[in-house]
Amino acid sequence: MGRWSERIRAVAERALACGALEPIATEALERREQGFPFVLRWVSTLAHKPRPRSEERRNPFLPPEPELTVGALGKQHLVVLNKYPVFAGHALIVTREFEPQTAPLSSDEFLAWHALLAEGGLGFYNGGEIAGASQPHRHLQWIPEEHLGEAQLRAFLPLGETGWAELPWAAWSALLPAQAEGNAWSEAAYRAYRDALAALGWRLDAPQLPPYDLLLRRDRFFFIPRRAERLAGVSVNALGYAGSLFAASPEKLRALATLDLIAGLCTLGWPRAEFAGKG
Repeated sequence: MGRWSERIRAVAERALACGALEPIATEALERREQGFPFVLRWVSTLAHKPRPRSEERRNPFLPPEPELTVGALGKQHLVVLNKYPVFAGHALIVTREFEPQTAPLSSDEFLAWHALLAEGGLGFYNGGEIAGASQPHRHLQWIPEEHLGEAQLRAFLPLGETGWAELPWAAWSALLPAQAEGNAWSEAAYRAYRDALAALGWRLDAPQLPPYDLLLRRDRFFFIPRRAERLAGVSVNALGYAGSLFAASPEKLRALATLDLIAGLCTLGWPRAEFAGKG
């Protein structure tokens, strides 16, 4: 069947040729604050990207567009291209049947994620609209390794012991066994997820969790609790906590560039100081 990254690239080329992928146009600004390298982008497709506001809006994952579907990943998931990609090769792992984005994840989700993360790249998850999710149907996300620089990833996803990471904002982190096979890796990632929930006093058996973001590489895991979605009118998802923020217009990009971004991320979540003594 070949590597997932190769299959994603091939399907993306065909989807772009037939118009199933929206054209990508970006303008980027780079900022460095307190040693954190940020990249702020104006993304033209965001202005046209629909947000679900009612029960009547069609679920784009039931079924996903055939031209965007890469293939089955086990019995419960499909790999689908993001229709509005900022990064080439941006893929989603969606549940075959509807599962809410706000419900707790299961070990099956981490096992599915491993299939792509085993080839490198960054996984991320927006747990609810306040955390930056634009669709209520469960979807895990993955972008190839080359899109975020190693310096950016080292700064925003530092290696360390399990617990509250040495970051300005509250982020529960854990080391993952990078060389482990799928089942062992997914068990370790799911254990890190459960530990993060326990540190916050959140229940794994709750029908719905408060908003949060996840960031994963093969060797590390970060869980960021959220309390607000927007910074200067810009929706911030999990990639904001990896230093990448996306505005829907040049005006919003300029407004974002005037802010103290470190303080902004703490406001969208919590300052680490409020959680460092817990868990």
